[in-house]
Amino acid sequence: MQRSLHDAWWRLTTTPPSSFADHLLSGLLGGGALLYGTGVALKNQAYDRGWVRQATLPCPVISVGNLSLGGTGKTACVEYLAAKLLQQGLRVCILSRGYGGRSGRPYWLRERQGQLLVNGEPIASPDGLPDEPQLLARRLSGVPVVVGARREQTGLMACEEFHAEAVILDDGFQHRRVFRDLDVVLVNARMPLGGGALLPRGPMREPLESLARAHVIVITKADQSLELVAALQERLRAVNPDAVIATAVHEPDAVRDWATGAPVELERLAAGRVALLSSIGDPEGFEQTVRGLDAAVASHAVFPDHYRYRAPEWERILRRAAASGAAALVTTEKDAVRLQPFRRPVDSPAAVDTSSPARIVPARSQLPVLVLSVRMRLLSGEEQLNDRLVRVGAR
Repeated sequence: MQRSLHDAWWRLTTTPPSSFADHLLSGLLGGGALLYGTGVALKNQAYDRGWVRQATLPCPVISVGNLSLGGTGKTACVEYLAAKLLQQGLRVCILSRGYGGRSGRPYWLRERQGQLLVNGEPIASPDGLPDEPQLLARRLSGVPVVVGARREQTGLMACEEFHAEAVILDDGFQHRRVFRDLDVVLVNARMPLGGGALLPRGPMREPLESLARAHVIVITKADQSLELVAALQERLRAVNPDAVIATAVHEPDAVRDWATGAPVELERLAAGRVALLSSIGDPEGFEQTVRGLDAAVASHAVFPDHYRYRAPEWERILRRAAASGAAALVTTEKDAVRLQPFRRPVDSPAAVDTSSPARIVPARSQLPVLVLSVRMRLLSGEEQLNDRLVRVGAR
């Protein structure tokens, strides 16, 4: 049900209405977008005019965000910026809202010697933890990822408990409560030049003109829409002539076996027939990345962003992938985090969680499951971005 509603909404936001029902729903969504846009405008005006004061943290803050719902490669950008700050010798913390995870008091994640810690203690299972903070903690081993809804609170926690010398605010562009020294905003190369409609009529969280307050604008996945990049750069310069405008690609970094964690050569995907599974903001971009490795895509099971899989669905996904003639099922790192409850050693029997009859964990399928990781690489603007980061780090 969740997936079908998401698919119906996405169709209405990306294609013209084709029936009376579509026109009616589009009108209702348009009314909602008008109300939403009014709220966004009032909030931004309150901050711009100083009617609402921002909280200032003791250390520099770098925000990474976007204008639209997902699909810009935000997690890879956070990792990229954190690595740059670490190279400067700074103590870095990540602040995450923790979408899709448990709520309540703030907590922190950190990986140490391959073990994921929550508030300093090893955990038996990552169930209930959001996917993006887990992924960042594992990719940036030793870097604390502080999770909580109130960024000013988690920011103080990062400065006091970890003596952070710089914090990165993950998905922070719309959350203006915390003052930021550097606002980095990601724009997918396939985004329309006009931006698009606001929520819920379209995928835009803010209008394109909001980019006027960005310091750095990164056009991501530029290799997937080369014919649009020059026109998009020109449009963005018209909105914000003072910002650094960079271009970036998200390229394959590594492949590993999901069951064993063992590395797999990227070349294994070349000329192979694979099935895909993704529940991310840009499934088309993921598929293009896999095809770019010369793999033949037999099928692609797409679910809404941050989707929480259930055991029966996982069994169906494996069966359909095998039936498609695929030699392997390829998924994303974020999906692998959410599939963790179903991961069992090779040839282990199915395990049953007696606390919930719906939680039957199947044995490992004979079909190999491979996890593809990506990293962000700048094509242009790297020197200017580095200069901004050095200046912020020296605050």
